[in-house]
Amino acid sequence: MNVIVTGGASGIGEGAARRLARRMHVVIADRNFAGAKKLADELNGAGHKASAVEVDVSSKASVTGMVDWAQKNVGDIHALFANAGFNRRAPIEQITVEDWDAMMNTHVKGVFLCNQAVLPGMLARGKGAIVNTSSDFAVMGVANLATYCAAKAAIYSLTKSIAQEFTPRGVRVNAIGPGPIDTPILRQGRSDEVFAEHARRLTRLVPLGRLGTADEVAVTVDFLLSEKSSFISGQLIHPNGGQLMW
Repeated sequence: MNVIVTGGASGIGEGAARRLARRMHVVIADRNFAGAKKLADELNGAGHKASAVEVDVSSKASVTGMVDWAQKNVGDIHALFANAGFNRRAPIEQITVEDWDAMMNTHVKGVFLCNQAVLPGMLARGKGAIVNTSSDFAVMGVANLATYCAAKAAIYSLTKSIAQEFTPRGVRVNAIGPGPIDTPILRQGRSDEVFAEHARRLTRLVPLGRLGTADEVAVTVDFLLSEKSSFISGQLIHPNGGQLMW
C-alpha cells in the first residue's frame, strides 16, 4: 500500500507520515525537499518504507509531476493525505489580495489539484481513500484569520462534493478538522514566551485542558485511510479535544 502525504515534512503531515509508515510506503511531499528527505531517510533507517519528493501544491504541473514520479518509482497510489498549508494572521482591513490568493492557492487549489491527480488511478482500481486537512475554524470562524477560515471552509465543502461524486465509484473522501495542535504553524511568529501565553488561552477553551499532538491527529488520519472506516465518507472529523462539538 502506498500513500502520498503533502506538507509531510513537519507538523501534522510529519506526524501522519510517521504513523502511516508503520503499514504503508509513504511518499513525503513538501516544498521543503530537504526536510522531506531527512524524514524519509529516518523512516527508512527504522525499517519502514518512505520516499521524498518536492512539490508546490498550488501548481498543476508540480502536482502532476509528484504523482507521476510516485507512480513510476513507488507504484499505485492507494491513499492521499492532502495536508499542505500555512497560516497568516491579519485583521480583515489589512489582508492584501496577494495574501488572499496565496492562502486560496495553497489550501483550496492545492487540495483540488492533489485530489484530481490521484483520482484516475484510484478509479481505475475501483478503490481508494483520501483525507483533506480542513480545520475547526471551517465551522467556527475566528477574528484575524478570515483568509484561513474561508480556505478551510472551502476545503470542507470541496471534500463533500468530491465524496458525493466518487464514493459510489469506490473512493472514500473525508476531511479532518483539527483543533489547537502543537505544531510549527501554531508557534509561527511567536516567541516561546508569547506562545506559552497563547497556549494557556487556547487550553481554557478545550475541555481536555491541553493542546493536541500531531500524532493524535495522525491516528485519525490513519483511521480514515484504513478499512476500519469503510462506511465513512464525506465527513469532517474533529480531533480537537472537545473545542468544537459539532
